[in-house]
Amino acid sequence: MIGSTLVGILGVLLVIVINYDAIMTTFSASRAGPLTNRLVSLAWDLLLRVHQRSRRHRLLNAAGPWAAFSLVLFWLAIAWLGWLLLFCASHDAVVNATTKEPASFIERAYFTGYTITTLGYGDFVPNDDDWRLPAFLAAGNGFFLFTLTLTYLLNVVSAVTQKRQLALTISAMGQSPYQILEGTADEGRYENLSSQLQQLNQSINTVGQQHLAFPILHYFHSGDKDSHDNVLPLSLTRLYQALAIVRLACPDLSAKTRAELNTTQRVLEQFLDTLSSAFIHPVQGRPAIPDMQAYAGLAGIDATPEEIQGLLASRQ
Repeated sequence: MIGSTLVGILGVLLVIVINYDAIMTTFSASRAGPLTNRLVSLAWDLLLRVHQRSRRHRLLNAAGPWAAFSLVLFWLAIAWLGWLLLFCASHDAVVNATTKEPASFIERAYFTGYTITTLGYGDFVPNDDDWRLPAFLAAGNGFFLFTLTLTYLLNVVSAVTQKRQLALTISAMGQSPYQILEGTADEGRYENLSSQLQQLNQSINTVGQQHLAFPILHYFHSGDKDSHDNVLPLSLTRLYQALAIVRLACPDLSAKTRAELNTTQRVLEQFLDTLSSAFIHPVQGRPAIPDMQAYAGLAGIDATPEEIQGLLASRQ
């Protein structure tokens, strides 16, 4: 293995690919790197299968943090492997600093590790000028990746916090579409609902863009079975259903209120578009529409339960 040019070429390719993936994941505002997307998606699918068999909510609850941490380790490990293979391309690429004897494979792995972590012990060194430049580049690349991954993790933690804050804000409006509409009916005008949506739109847009920039956010799951207040998908679903019902079954809304409801519904639909960045696809079948009897009695609703169900079915 040591002394093979092909091994060195493979190492260079690994370094290029993993740096491309890390840069795309951390700097791209619309998608993650190809390796990151596939790796995290496969891990999530595996966890879901385990969850479906044993219903382990704690396992899913830990998926997001562990996925982020494992992703960082993956980038660093592949970068380390790539530089190691490059330093194995020549017998005398790395030598003992005292005896000048060529380093073994384990010693080269040790040299590569302390080079990319910029520890610089110095007991093994590049043999000549031809290998000093690659060692310098390896140290720079290691420092770059460590800085990049730390910044990425801090941004992800901040985005998770904003995601949960948004979920709690929507849940405070009501724990069901009916409660949301009942608390904001305003004698059938729903102007209170409209004013609250003005404040929510920017937050939903921000969190949606964060899901595009950090697709790993889709895998931060709440495992608390007793409270769904901080589960964003459920909160957004309740809000979307409430908007759909009042828009379709309340013909006397003012133009301003209807425009605000339409805007929020488009914002929610744009958020759904971010799911494709994490390889999350909608189911083929249509969900069952619940009983609408209670909704027909809300202020401003001018439709029977059957008519509301029909209107919702026509929009699926």
